[in-house]
Amino acid sequence: MSLAALESLKQQLFQTHAEYRSLVREHQRAEARLQEILSLSHPRPDEVEESALLKRRKLYLKDRMEEILRHHHVEATV
Repeated sequence: MSLAALESLKQQLFQTHAEYRSLVREHQRAEARLQEILSLSHPRPDEVEESALLKRRKLYLKDRMEEILRHHHVEATV
């Protein structure tokens, strides 16, 4: 799949697939919070722990979004 086709599919899913849209938004919120923590010169221990949890959550969200993309790509080619 070309990059343009992939971006088009992502945009279409964001507009039409409620779970995908929710995952994207949660991923964006997690990224924003992670950047806040990473910008701190002296994060507290709980913030360090939160950053580790956010990184794992982002990976899970990304994996789930990729799973949805693969599923819809396969449906489109069948």
